[in-house]
Amino acid sequence: MEKKQQVDFIIVGQGLAGTLLSYFLLLENQRVVVLDYSHEGRTSNIAAGLVNPITGRRLAKSWRFEELAAFAKQTYQSLEGQLGVQLWHDRRIVRALHNTFEENEWMRRSGYPEFQAFMSDGPEMTEFEGKIHEPFGWGELRNCAQVAMTVLVERWRGHLLREGHFFMENIDYQRIEFVENQVHYGGWAARKLIFCEGAKALENPFFNHLPFLATKGELLLVKIPGCQFGRILKQHIFLVPQGGEVYWVGSTSRYEFEGPSPSEASYNWLISELDKTLTVPYQVIKHLAGIRPTVADIRPFLGLNEAHPELGIFNGLGTKGALLGPFFAKQMADFLLGKGELEPDVDIKRFMGLMKSGHFFTKEKPV
Repeated sequence: MEKKQQVDFIIVGQGLAGTLLSYFLLLENQRVVVLDYSHEGRTSNIAAGLVNPITGRRLAKSWRFEELAAFAKQTYQSLEGQLGVQLWHDRRIVRALHNTFEENEWMRRSGYPEFQAFMSDGPEMTEFEGKIHEPFGWGELRNCAQVAMTVLVERWRGHLLREGHFFMENIDYQRIEFVENQVHYGGWAARKLIFCEGAKALENPFFNHLPFLATKGELLLVKIPGCQFGRILKQHIFLVPQGGEVYWVGSTSRYEFEGPSPSEASYNWLISELDKTLTVPYQVIKHLAGIRPTVADIRPFLGLNEAHPELGIFNGLGTKGALLGPFFAKQMADFLLGKGELEPDVDIKRFMGLMKSGHFFTKEKPV
């Protein structure tokens, strides 16, 4: 029988979730192996990385924003020191108000005590004058941030490679074995194997009972000559500075799609929305697409497989991953090390009824 290399944890997937979970486990001197491979549709490669306190048409306060944002900033800045690159950028967002109703709603919300630290009206807009179509009015969001997500994932992968923790592997679920309260895969034996696969979780026979829904998002990278905006603009779409005269423009969100590649329909929609925003010429540099798992109750998925507790999942960070990721990666790491419990709001046990209804399958048989 092949002798296995003993490790503590195998992590499958090195997007944002796998990056942060491996970071916190390595801080605890755990023996960690990370498996991943390059594939089309990775959302960590295209995410804007926004940390936004007030979101959506209804101007809703982001869940537990103060607590999560403070922990996120601390985590990303600690990673900055280790990786030698800036990841956390404090930002403000200027948001178009298109009519009297939106303006009144903005003023009403900004009067609430819990909103006052984040919202103001009548922002100074000199940097945008003559370059965008003027809406009815403007509001400004303070205490926002932008995380350099792609830089983080790429730099952390380089670190893992140098330290011998990263291996290029497209995992085969059928090769997972359970031996004496351990999980074996390839040449490794581990206490736990944790899936951080993003949208690939929909294909995972151990966790596809969870209420995931694949969502495809598409965006543009554009160059706007003569424009170096210091703030993020939200008018018809988001316009997010990437450095110099380059901007992230997006994004679409579709539940029905044919595949992971960028589509002509989404490209045309993004261009039409950008034309409604800008009055100056621009150049499209790239059109990108990614698929993420949307979660039914808009909360992350953390926990262990009931039939095989050697397997775990950390997934479902969604569009607020930059905000949610650090706090819940630390919570998952502490849970795996026996140093804490999972909160009911994120524990996958909240969907236990789906398993008992027969919707949950392991690769051997229904449970």
